[in-house]
Amino acid sequence: MKAPRRTQEERRTATRNRILDAAVESLLERGYAATTVGEVQDRAGVARGTLLHHFPTRVDIMVAAIKHISDRRVEQFERELKLIPSDTGRLAALVDLAWRDLNSPMFFAALELWVAARSEPELRDALIPVERELFSRIHESMLSVVGAEAVDPRLPTLVQFTLDLLTGLSMSTILTSNLGSREVLLRRWKTALSVLMGELDATQLVARSRRS
Repeated sequence: MKAPRRTQEERRTATRNRILDAAVESLLERGYAATTVGEVQDRAGVARGTLLHHFPTRVDIMVAAIKHISDRRVEQFERELKLIPSDTGRLAALVDLAWRDLNSPMFFAALELWVAARSEPELRDALIPVERELFSRIHESMLSVVGAEAVDPRLPTLVQFTLDLLTGLSMSTILTSNLGSREVLLRRWKTALSVLMGELDATQLVARSRRS
């Protein structure tokens, strides 16, 4: 039995996603400067006219790639959220989940765009609202797992601290590969969260830091 033929819109979406996947792949492997229209075209395996029909300029490709990366990160994050067991330490599990997202290829592709946006106003204007929405959705998803603000008003701040801390920690991996020291910091932050939530005595933070 033949598979049903795809609609024109389905074909259009598939081609568009192939182009954007190629752009993300190039950003990861070659960086922003080398991710030209020609490079993306070659990687996507589409005709020049097809690519330009979807994205008339390089900036159009990069702007669409920003949203493409954001959507993929949120989809992956929300899939993994559903796998966290209800009987596990939720805050510790969320630290691990946030770290996987912020140390993933998709994050580093986004980072290429962050750096480029510093000196390209058009790219920056497109990036800011998408990244704001991304972190807002991740923040809200994390809160939905550990509890709503009405239950414990400390949680929104601690979730935000976690995202900001791990973003900086991930960026430090660009220059060094000492993953051991970062694992120590992750363990210490999990302990600190337990202290800040009143689940552990503050002396435990010092004691566990010495053992790390």
